[in-house]
Amino acid sequence: MKWERFLIAALCLATLISRIPFRASIPFGLDSIQLVLAADLYDVRLHQPHPPGYFLFVMLGRLFSLFFRDPNFSFIAVNILCSALGIGVFYRLGRSLFGPASGLASALLLASTPVFWFHGEVALSNAVDCTMVCLLAWLCWKTMAENPRFLYASALLLGLSGGIRQNTLVFMLPLWLFSIARTGLRRQLVAVLLVTVAVASWYLPMALMSGGIQDYQTALHDHWRNAAWHGYTLKWVPFNFVCVCYFLILGLGLGLLFLLFGLLFWVEGPGRRSPVVNRTRLFFFLWMAPALAFFILIYSHPLQIGHSLLYLPALLLLVPKCVEVTWSQLCRLWSPARGNGECAPKSGPLPDVARAIIGVLVVGNCLVFLGMNTAVSRARLRTYERQVAEMTTSIRAQCPPEQTILVSVDFMFLGFRDLMYYLPEYHTFQTRIYNLGGKPLLFSGFRRR
Repeated sequence: MKWERFLIAALCLATLISRIPFRASIPFGLDSIQLVLAADLYDVRLHQPHPPGYFLFVMLGRLFSLFFRDPNFSFIAVNILCSALGIGVFYRLGRSLFGPASGLASALLLASTPVFWFHGEVALSNAVDCTMVCLLAWLCWKTMAENPRFLYASALLLGLSGGIRQNTLVFMLPLWLFSIARTGLRRQLVAVLLVTVAVASWYLPMALMSGGIQDYQTALHDHWRNAAWHGYTLKWVPFNFVCVCYFLILGLGLGLLFLLFGLLFWVEGPGRRSPVVNRTRLFFFLWMAPALAFFILIYSHPLQIGHSLLYLPALLLLVPKCVEVTWSQLCRLWSPARGNGECAPKSGPLPDVARAIIGVLVVGNCLVFLGMNTAVSRARLRTYERQVAEMTTSIRAQCPPEQTILVSVDFMFLGFRDLMYYLPEYHTFQTRIYNLGGKPLLFSGFRRR
């Protein structure tokens, strides 16, 4: 319908416009600097970028650099464009699942949540990855619910998503397999072939640009052992769980309360055993469970908030319905005689009060990003830029490069990579030993090499 196309265009345009004024003027921290360096020289062994490589995202940045001549701005331009397109896709996904009113509410929540907004402003791959995840989830739902021929598009997208962030290929694989379970053996074989071809299209050139398949796999294995793997232990689970809860608070805000209450009321309510509800429930479970299991049981880092964009969109899709269910239950508590009346959830438009609550949540999200100093806010970007300027000015004023060696430990911010990138005329060393191919080595840099 024409009005819906206009609505999607308006959502995309509003998202695009909201990102442009607040973009980062310099690479934001360790991972961002390594992506920017990779736009000039791609080699996973040198952590340009760090393993597993993010090959297609780096190539997109290189493509945009042909027009903008600035790798940092090029990556951000990719993120801003994909953020806008992602909101349109997310609306279509919400509409397919719960109707146009819930789709619009979910799209507004995703567009305004500080986690997604922030990652559209920096040279990191999470915003593009979020768009790929939402598009893949939509295609999987369409394959399950409407037309099995969507599985070919979903197969290509699943394979290509690994070129943006390899973990997405692994975490979204169970949902994709579930979506194609009833499409027939011939279609399934063709789909698996498409996934394989799509993966090979980025894996082979990525490995070749990193010294070959063996060198790439060695770098990948060593990075896993050096940075992520803690051994067969559960002692990190409480820490990881706190990190995930922290990410949910940043991503959902007060919507987290409605989500918890709404899911509780829904579990206790009627109709939850219908086949449609069970299919929807399994759809969300297979979307979120693999990523949440990994980030709780194996690895999380409090500074890597963008990892939550794998499962955060699924939760945001549930928030509008949870708001509606929570309001309906409150109506029953306050006015038992009207328990089956106008406060009951409807399959059509959201009630006025539910729309008002969604509006408050959206405004709250905007205030957090624009007015507060959190880990995912405009203030955080400006603070980092100021700190980099102060650091580089102070070092250059007091320490001539021909008489100075800079030594740093491995920090995400204001560490070795910042010194190497922002002070290229200095010889820089990272004191942390890094095992690569069985050899203990140090990272060093000079003139951004």
